Amino acid sequence: MAELDETVVAVRSCGSVPLPLKGWDRASIWGWDNSTGSLYARLWRNTDDPAKPPAAQIEPDDYTPPITFAATLAQHIAMAADCSPWRALTALHKAARLVSEDAPPQGNEGGTVVTMSEGHSMPKWPYRP
Repeated sequence: MAELDETVVAVRSCGSVPLPLKGWDRASIWGWDNSTGSLYARLWRNTDDPAKPPAAQIEPDDYTPPITFAATLAQHIAMAADCSPWRALTALHKAARLVSEDAPPQGNEGGTVVTMSEGHSMPKWPYRP
């Protein structure tokens, strides 16, 4: 693997970390498995008994290749937890301490910036000079 995303690099240094995904945040964990060279996740609903096997276990197997990008793991988590992939990816980033709820997106991160100013109007479409 030539390139890892920053979320993977952060979680590799932490080991297994809790997954702060609403409704799944009491016992769910995720991390990096050196033996498989892959990210993994073990998900328990908040209503599940953490002493029992997880409701969903995401890791490489005969049908799933090693997961080396957080966005790919987020897709798997989103399908298992029935949530948006963005919500799952945000939870991964929070767990890896790459974002905080109070910090707005920066640089090339997702987000929308709108600039409003007085005294300007939108041209009619289609524009004809």
